[in-house]
Amino acid sequence: MNQANKFFTDNHYKPFAEEAAPILIAWHLQTPENAGHLLRLAANVGCRLVLFVKNEEEATFKTAKMKYVAGQAAKNINWRYCLPEEVDQLVPADYTFLALETTPGSSNLFSVKLPVKMALMVGSERSGIPVGVNFRNQQNVHIPMHGTIKSMNVSHAASVCLFEWVRQWGEMF
Repeated sequence: MNQANKFFTDNHYKPFAEEAAPILIAWHLQTPENAGHLLRLAANVGCRLVLFVKNEEEATFKTAKMKYVAGQAAKNINWRYCLPEEVDQLVPADYTFLALETTPGSSNLFSVKLPVKMALMVGSERSGIPVGVNFRNQQNVHIPMHGTIKSMNVSHAASVCLFEWVRQWGEMF
């Protein structure tokens, strides 16, 4: 950790402006460990907000487990739980929703220009993003899988997508 801190002190990458930084939205995650990994990822990239979407009857995570995995990110990133009907109100109107999901009609992540203001949505470890989720200007993308296993851990998939966004837009800020 100290080596990374020194490295990034010497080779500083400017944080993204809050009004353009990505938003990460996780639908119905099952494990606090995955939530912790997503918080850490969001802090690595510089996301402005992380939303954990849960229905009222769903239990929230054991915060201690989530925070253990997230480390300092749990204190350094803006995050909250919300209900499905609150998502649209919590994402600024000038953001585009991007669903990372293997669905018919989804585009190859590496073949599209990602939106500058992106609200990335990932789904539950078991069932993905709920079928009825469809927001204004929503785009659907998938990560091409060339190997024999055709699924990824939710935090790994989010990493691929968020760092593709950084690759495309990072120099702009």
